[in-house]
Amino acid sequence: MSSFDSKRRRREQRQRCDDDDDADAAAKRARPRQKHLYLVMDDWEMGYSIHKLDVDEFESDAGGGGENKLRRLPAPCALRIEAPADRSSAILTALGSKIFLVTDRLSDGAPMLIYDTETASLAVGPRLTPALRPVGFMFIVPVGQQLYAFNPRRGDQQCSFEVLSRAPRDEEDEFRLSRRAERWSVGSVPAPMPLGKHETVTAYAVHPDGRTIFVSARNWSRRAGEREGGTHSFDTRSSVWTWHGEWKLPFHGQGYYVEELDAWVGLCRDGFLCCCAVPPCGGGTAAQPEWKLGKKTTFREDPERHVGRPTGATLTYMGNSRFCLVECAGYPGVSMEEATEGEVDGCVLHVNMFGVKYDKRGDLQTTAHQARSSYLVSRYGPVFAAQTFWM
Repeated sequence: MSSFDSKRRRREQRQRCDDDDDADAAAKRARPRQKHLYLVMDDWEMGYSIHKLDVDEFESDAGGGGENKLRRLPAPCALRIEAPADRSSAILTALGSKIFLVTDRLSDGAPMLIYDTETASLAVGPRLTPALRPVGFMFIVPVGQQLYAFNPRRGDQQCSFEVLSRAPRDEEDEFRLSRRAERWSVGSVPAPMPLGKHETVTAYAVHPDGRTIFVSARNWSRRAGEREGGTHSFDTRSSVWTWHGEWKLPFHGQGYYVEELDAWVGLCRDGFLCCCAVPPCGGGTAAQPEWKLGKKTTFREDPERHVGRPTGATLTYMGNSRFCLVECAGYPGVSMEEATEGEVDGCVLHVNMFGVKYDKRGDLQTTAHQARSSYLVSRYGPVFAAQTFWM
């Protein structure tokens, strides 16, 4: 066989391999990707862990009141991140298949880390701008393909409002390690949050129009002549704030729009679920929308034993009227100091999935069929609340 024929045969073999790889990749893209719960915790002495949980392995509880056994989290975890969890808690959000982590809110030089659950890869994102520091009660809201970061004022400092978005790939950047790498940038929004000096954010939710963010705030000083708080909305397309009145969203933290209920659903501090009718985006002072409270708490533990602030419990929406509640508390018989200083198996973590619906009288209730799992875990700080993402 001539050298020419050998080279041609090798080229044909490589081409067939490339075609097979392309076909396999196309088949994988065509198949719906199975979703998992990704749990983020400060459960090791150097920082945070991201655990990948398969919900098909959870125990079913058709009666809604059974007890399930304590397990260990799957080993090994998906990712571990070194970060100063003992002196400042991380700030997390998610967009698409990516989890964004601000690991050190006290450092000016620490970048944002981006973990892609689809590729199991970790990327270095941009640093927070000076306008977002010092980070106080910052919260980040995903809208479309962008993340809006709010850092309300502390004392005499001005509120900061920034947006994290994808940048064109052809621009050079210190965080861009290859021509294929995705680049993110942080920019200021020309519309500062209109909060009073003594107002703090209590709740927020994205309108079903997919572009408007509603934000409620409470005045903690209650000085004479100052309003008690109220609700604004921000149109991300027009960059305009609108005042809606001196009423507040009835849940705490993030609320999620549930299409089947045509309402926002959120969690109150005492563990009760709450649904709230969605107000119109138009201007002018309006009355508080109608809202309903669930009939029983979703907490399994005494809130006084919770680990994490403000409640030690977080709610995640999974779509199709399904939610996941993560609740962490000190293990019975273990002091709270021991439970949050790395005591082995010092805490119990409950992961509970359930649906929501209206009953025959129109009241909010959870569905009878639930799935749950409980784990023995270690914790290395009292502030960070364990969080989950469905992706």
